[in-house]
Amino acid sequence: MTDGTTGSTAHRGRPRAWDAMGDAAFRRLCVASYLDSFGTWAERLAVGWFVLDTTGSVFLAALSFAARSAPNMFLGPLGGAVADRFPRPRVLLLSTGAKSVLTYVLAMFGFMQLDSAWPVLLVVALSSVARTSEQATIQGLIGDIVGPARAAGAISLHASGVRIVALVASAGSGFLLSAAGPGPVFLMAASTAALAALVYATLHVARAARAHSHARLSLWGDAIEGLRIALQIPVVLTLLLLAVAIEVFAFSYQSLMPALADRVLRVDAAGLGWLTFGASLGGVLGMLALTQLVDVVRRGLLMAVVTTAFAVSLLALAVSDRFFVSLGLMVVIGSMAAMFDALQWALLQASVPDEVRGRVIGLWTTAIGFGWLGPVVLGATAEVFGTRSAIAAGGAVALIVAGIAAASPRLRRL
Repeated sequence: MTDGTTGSTAHRGRPRAWDAMGDAAFRRLCVASYLDSFGTWAERLAVGWFVLDTTGSVFLAALSFAARSAPNMFLGPLGGAVADRFPRPRVLLLSTGAKSVLTYVLAMFGFMQLDSAWPVLLVVALSSVARTSEQATIQGLIGDIVGPARAAGAISLHASGVRIVALVASAGSGFLLSAAGPGPVFLMAASTAALAALVYATLHVARAARAHSHARLSLWGDAIEGLRIALQIPVVLTLLLLAVAIEVFAFSYQSLMPALADRVLRVDAAGLGWLTFGASLGGVLGMLALTQLVDVVRRGLLMAVVTTAFAVSLLALAVSDRFFVSLGLMVVIGSMAAMFDALQWALLQASVPDEVRGRVIGLWTTAIGFGWLGPVVLGATAEVFGTRSAIAAGGAVALIVAGIAAASPRLRRL
């Protein structure tokens, strides 16, 4: 059991976020989630390229990203209730194990060289269902381990590691995809998810178990109660609406990356890997910056700045037709995307009572679940008007949303 005091003897000058690394349970959580993240990023890269290569359709490649996010829209509150009701390490063990099995199925498809994308889209959607409670569970578990007072810094530190893993996974998977095809990439992703499940099986956090012992409502009752409590807090609704808009119009650029690499920048799968590597590198840099800023800068102001920079960098990407310029822009985009997500998690958890921390992240999962609309709309736009026009349209709408967010009194007061 942790008491929230671990790491209080941190060296002078070291960011408080690093204190969490003094806790063995936090380190073990990081190892497991980083293994899982490696597999997730490898699988995501391979799926988009596999569907585009199999069908030649930018729309279907974008739809593979929609299949990944759509289940969250319906199951997010339930996933958050699961995170608050059951022992969180056990929830992560089961969800990661299910993902591993489904990714092995994708590996089988890759080696079989299917001529249809629909079985792939179905498996991706089922994998997303398995992941519905994952983010809420991890964020809640971080708070269980380090305590609410240090949760924001620990979330930033954990997310920094996730982005470093994504950087390695993007580059390595791109080269493996180019050299050997999607089958080996899916196999590698499934195996790292299986290892993550084994590490989760060894994680024991007594605080998480006690937090769920008092649950008296049904699972749906817990979900509805969390929804009611969270939405009674005005700033929570503001943050969730911001998450919906930015997920649909800004984060959906990811669904167009295979087409951007192939149709605009004229590079192969290795080039796509480098572009994803650039976004991952930006994510690392952004999270390292956030660990320095999260406790010293007004988070509402920081959220507005990050959202604006995210939108502007997407508009610049839409204009670029040079690979290395686009690679540099991907670093900026990845940085802003990572900071946006981590700020959302920290602000939401700081705005609600401890007993509904998992459920408020479940609501965030629902909010980003609306992101499936982005790949559908932008994918269709790309089919008709071109990939660059679709990215520009998403960036323009995101910029308008950023302006509205910057003017929000609720956000400014945070």
